[in-house]
Amino acid sequence: MAITRVVPVPADSVLPAQLPRIDYRDAYAVTLPPGSSADPEEWIRRLFTGAPSWIGRLMRLRDALVRPFGLRTGDRRSAAPFPTLLVTDREVVFGTDDRHLDFRASVHTDGSDLTVSTVVQFHNALGRAYFRPVRPFHHALIRSLLRHAAS
Repeated sequence: MAITRVVPVPADSVLPAQLPRIDYRDAYAVTLPPGSSADPEEWIRRLFTGAPSWIGRLMRLRDALVRPFGLRTGDRRSAAPFPTLLVTDREVVFGTDDRHLDFRASVHTDGSDLTVSTVVQFHNALGRAYFRPVRPFHHALIRSLLRHAAS
């Protein structure tokens, strides 16, 4: 089983420049098996296709809970759960803007490591209140997706 580790956002990542202010950031990585693809779009597919079923249930629950508040829900028909915003040869950035917060996530590979990074900009107290209970699930979800993709 792949071991996930907490890392800094990769130095060559375009992710930090995607928001005017960053109130929260994290990054997790796994070491890729030798000979693995360096195509971040392939890793997006591997991360989100065939992911553990508890993740899909959790995302549907999240969508049901936030819909009455007028918050955006994810697009469960595409490989990435939110719109793709930028693609480079080493990184795919996806995310969305909403009235409570804006977030961007990145799937970055350098051929030896696969890193998933997240940055968030809160707009108000609702954004901070929303993210407080989401944060532990976010950490577990990212780690599980990385283990799934790298196995």
